[in-house]
Amino acid sequence: MSKIWIFDLDDTLHDASSKIFPRINQSMTAYVSHKLNISLADAHHLRNEYWKVYGATLKGLIQNHGVNPQEFLLNTHDAEELSKFVKQSHALKNILKKLIGKKIIFTNAPLHYAIAIIKALNIQKYSSDIYSIESTDYNPKPSHYAFRKILKKLKKRPNQCVMVEDDLANLKTAHKIGMKTILVSKQNKKTAFVTKRISKITYLIH
Repeated sequence: MSKIWIFDLDDTLHDASSKIFPRINQSMTAYVSHKLNISLADAHHLRNEYWKVYGATLKGLIQNHGVNPQEFLLNTHDAEELSKFVKQSHALKNILKKLIGKKIIFTNAPLHYAIAIIKALNIQKYSSDIYSIESTDYNPKPSHYAFRKILKKLKKRPNQCVMVEDDLANLKTAHKIGMKTILVSKQNKKTAFVTKRISKITYLIH
């Protein structure tokens, strides 16, 4: 039975924390401040509240303020600018090339951004599909709904899939529904829902 490799994008296949995430966060806070006519400090506080309640800024904005999700995503994810911070990796390409089975991307990021990052990494030919926040009706990982939606689109059972992620919460849901899980992290903390742990993506085959 051929495996389906499901890869997270940011901080799994490339480094997003150092330069990309800070810019996205800044853009999101600025958008909320402008859209709701509140101070940057209040916008930052509101975003934190929405993270606690909904798991994402966008979900809170949709539920409470009727914000257009596409407008939000286009304003906060400048793909052309952000993709400039991506570094290509021959090691990453070699790993994806050698990996047997279908490979897809499953990200909480918007589609236009995911396409730009994948193109910047030059790994387009190694991923057959991209599932973005739009694919899950704006319900982000780690929601069960998001994972079930992707499995339905893939027409696969959970035990056919391996989720490769840097985020423990996302892996916990993947494990709960029956997927194998691989954590990409330098953390050493043992967790029952992680099948395998690697410190970086290029160690996947080892």
